[in-house]
Amino acid sequence: MFTFIKVVVEDLLNFFFPNLCAACSEHLVKGEEGICLGCMITMPVTSFEKQSENPVIKQFWGKVPIANATAYCHFTKGGRIQKMIHQLKYEGRSDVGVKLGQLCGYRLLKSPLFAGHDVVIPIPLHPHKLRFRGYNQAASFGKGLAEVLMINQSADALQRTKNTASQTNKHRLERAANVANVFEVVDDKKLIGKKILLVDDVITTGSTLIAAAETLLRIPGVKVSIVTIAFARL
Repeated sequence: MFTFIKVVVEDLLNFFFPNLCAACSEHLVKGEEGICLGCMITMPVTSFEKQSENPVIKQFWGKVPIANATAYCHFTKGGRIQKMIHQLKYEGRSDVGVKLGQLCGYRLLKSPLFAGHDVVIPIPLHPHKLRFRGYNQAASFGKGLAEVLMINQSADALQRTKNTASQTNKHRLERAANVANVFEVVDDKKLIGKKILLVDDVITTGSTLIAAAETLLRIPGVKVSIVTIAFARL
């Protein structure tokens, strides 16, 4: 009897609150979480984690001395990755960020370039934006990464001191100016000598990540590598 009631309740919940794939909006079947199997198989993965001189790390050459950088997928306008990131950022689908982090983490496990990191640190939101959204999308991605890599995430190690305007539709120089001196480390003693994975959702010019990496690299002995969900070519 209990099993029958449980099935009925689950069916009603699925009817009124359908469990849909964040990429294609199809109903998820049992065992699927956030993203359906078909979309996972066809994900536009970059494989940049295998390359020491990939297009993502080249964004940082001559700007900030990071160790390595990668993005899990290519970003295309109107593509499924864009839809997933929209769901993650604006539709309350923090579960999608965790799932993408797990999928990316499994790829990093196979890469010597990303071995031996100590902590995941997400790009922080300003407290006002965090209260409005309810969660940090970069921290959702970081949570999935940290779970697979079996390291801790420190979501409050870095904080944003200014509530900057969105980087969307800004040119390269405007983006850099917009995020200049907006980050600070909460307790640098906890990070001395650490190998840090700095994570965010999308990289375009890299201005936000550069500003955050510069702040972290002021701590003695720190090494920073960067991982994002997607890479958007300008």
